[in-house]
Amino acid sequence: MTPAPVESRTAAPEPDVPQDPLGEGAVNILLLGTDARGAEDMTGNADTILLVHVPADRESVYLVSVTRDMWVPIPGLGEGKINSAFSRGGTETMRDAVSDLLGGVGIDYVIQSNFAGFIALTRAMGGFEVDNQHHSTVTVISTGRVVDFPQGRITLENTDGLIYVRERMRLPLGDLDRTERQRAALVGMMEKVGRAKEDPLAFAELVAMLYRNVKVTGDLSVEDAIALGPLVANLEREDVVGLMVPITGFGTRAGQSVNLVDEAQTAALGRALVSGEMDAYVEEFGTDYAP
Repeated sequence: MTPAPVESRTAAPEPDVPQDPLGEGAVNILLLGTDARGAEDMTGNADTILLVHVPADRESVYLVSVTRDMWVPIPGLGEGKINSAFSRGGTETMRDAVSDLLGGVGIDYVIQSNFAGFIALTRAMGGFEVDNQHHSTVTVISTGRVVDFPQGRITLENTDGLIYVRERMRLPLGDLDRTERQRAALVGMMEKVGRAKEDPLAFAELVAMLYRNVKVTGDLSVEDAIALGPLVANLEREDVVGLMVPITGFGTRAGQSVNLVDEAQTAALGRALVSGEMDAYVEEFGTDYAP
C-alpha cells in the first residue's frame, strides 16, 4: 500500500503568505508515458516511468527514472517487468509497484500521457531544447523520413520530440540511455514552461493546454498547475538532478530479457527520498546509471 502523505502537507498557510499548491514538505510525482497511440487512450505499457521528487525547500528537483524492463514484485500479480504493472493492474498498481520498489515512498500525484499527448505537448510549447548526449539517426518507418539528432544542444519540435524519447536501438546503453533522453526532454520542457511565465496570460493558456493533454491522479487542479509557475520559473537546468533506479546488469526471467535491480543501492535511494537526504545520496553514489 502507498503511505498516506505526511500531515504537514495539509497544514493551513500562514496569513499573507502565498500558498504553495503542493502544500508543505517534499512532494513526489510519478510520470507515466504509455505506448498507446489514440488521443484518449491511456492504456498500454508504460514506456516512460519517472519519479519527480520536489524537496521541501523547492530549490531543486530530482528526476528518478525506472527502466521499463526492471524485474520487480508487482502488488497482487506476482513478479514481472515493471512496465507491465500498468497494463495488468492500472494506475494504482503501477504507483504501488514504484512505491514498493523505493521502500514505500509516498507518491502524491500520477500524471499520464501517451504518444498523441506528448506530440500535442511538444507542439503547444513550440518545441523545446535538450542537451543530447549521443548522436543518433532514426528512419521513421511509416514515412521514410530520416531524423538526425546531433550531439549537443538541439531543439525538438513536432513529432521529433516523441521520436527522440523513444529511441534506444542506436544508443550505447540502449534503454538506459533512453531514460536519460526522457529526463533531458523533461528538463527542456520545464525550462520552456518557465520562460513562458514572463507573459502571465500566455503562460496560463499554455499550462491549461498541457493539463488537457494529460491524465492526473491526485488533487491537482489546472489552477494549481498554473500557480506552480514561480517554482518552475525559478529553477535552472543545474537545479535539476537526473538519476536512474540502479541496476546490477541484465538477465533473463520467465524467458524475458530483464534489468536486475541493485537492491542495496535502491534501498539507499528509497531511504534518501523518504528522509529528504537526496544530496547525500548523490554525493555517495553519483549520477552515473551504467551498471
